[in-house]
Amino acid sequence: MPVRVIHIKLLFWAAMGLITLSSYSCSEPASQYGLTEITLEALDASCTEVWLELKFNNLTQLANVAIQKDGKDYHRILSLNRDTLLVFEDLEPSTNNSFRAIIRYDGNDDKISNTAEVRTMDTTSHNFTWETFTFGEVGSSSLYDVAIIDENNICAVGEIYMKDSLGNPDPNAYNAVHWDGSRWELRRIPFYYNGHPIFVVIRAIFAFNANDIWFGGGVRWDGVTFKHVPMNISFPSYVNKIWGSSSGNIYIVGNSGNIAHYNGTSWKKIESGTTLHINDVWGDYNTMSKKWEIHCVGSNQFIDEGRTLLSIEENKATPINDSGLSWALNSIWFKTRRKYIIGGDGLYISASTSEVWKRDISQPPYYKTAVRANGLNDIFVVGAFGLILHYNGSTWHSYLPETYLNNGAYGRVAVKTI
Repeated sequence: MPVRVIHIKLLFWAAMGLITLSSYSCSEPASQYGLTEITLEALDASCTEVWLELKFNNLTQLANVAIQKDGKDYHRILSLNRDTLLVFEDLEPSTNNSFRAIIRYDGNDDKISNTAEVRTMDTTSHNFTWETFTFGEVGSSSLYDVAIIDENNICAVGEIYMKDSLGNPDPNAYNAVHWDGSRWELRRIPFYYNGHPIFVVIRAIFAFNANDIWFGGGVRWDGVTFKHVPMNISFPSYVNKIWGSSSGNIYIVGNSGNIAHYNGTSWKKIESGTTLHINDVWGDYNTMSKKWEIHCVGSNQFIDEGRTLLSIEENKATPINDSGLSWALNSIWFKTRRKYIIGGDGLYISASTSEVWKRDISQPPYYKTAVRANGLNDIFVVGAFGLILHYNGSTWHSYLPETYLNNGAYGRVAVKTI
């Protein structure tokens, strides 16, 4: 015969406050999942995506799970038996959302999670004002990299050729330009060979703050002076890019497969397993593994000799999934476990490094040289013929009508919210 449940609530006002008593005439129907508990945690959100962590405690069998959004069924997962990262990609920017997970058995709600509240990000603006600055008077001048400390402290590096005091071509190039908030100043940053300063081409710069800026693989600005950081290893190529989490944890990459790590005291070579040019390196902290996730990309840009996508961990470089990528790879940026973007002969996007990379065919067909971002709603891509793209968290916008070049390319990009 059916079980009848009588639920009595008695409310008492007492000196200690409101007291609720509950009693049952008999126990509730036993759960098919025993002591299983489920929780739902909001990890992150972009403008149109949310990342939720679904966790189980004491789950000993497969479960069918329904995800509810704002009180209505939204997504179903069949036959689940382990903690799972959930990603939903069809949300509206700048909106509040409530999610909960329910284990269902035979059409009934058996276990119900907590409610996870998450607000999606607002989009950033596509509206920018553009200014153009030109450097160099003779020969072929190039800027290879740039770092933004703040709106009054920006530095770009490369090789800039000017005329001397007599109006003749000066063979000694400047290797940096600095913006102080009102004007650009040409500079020569010294490197040292056998104790003597030399002024070589600089292809990479990385800034932690105004008092900790790294140039190439051998010079650090400490806020007062340029200090020589001896390279105690052989690194027979230009440093193409620098990334670090601190001045005691820096990675440099270069041509012919060269990768090295600086631990605050000395440099150590990292075997890459390739002779391809390593063009870019980027890292982000993985809150799940509690480690820095570091990846680099490489190819010989104008010759199809293959490609390489490497993960660096504990001073070891290991190839990772490159399915779907073209042979020409020039730049990488990512937010770990959220979004990974690679630029080169195409723009490739993936939610993780284990998935097949998908090419965004909606973008202009010009070569993409660099990708950098403030966050998931503020991503910039630059490339050949003056290509500049901006992703505001919901849509991409091209600025080619404003930034087009008849020849050449924008080689690197830096972006920072001030």
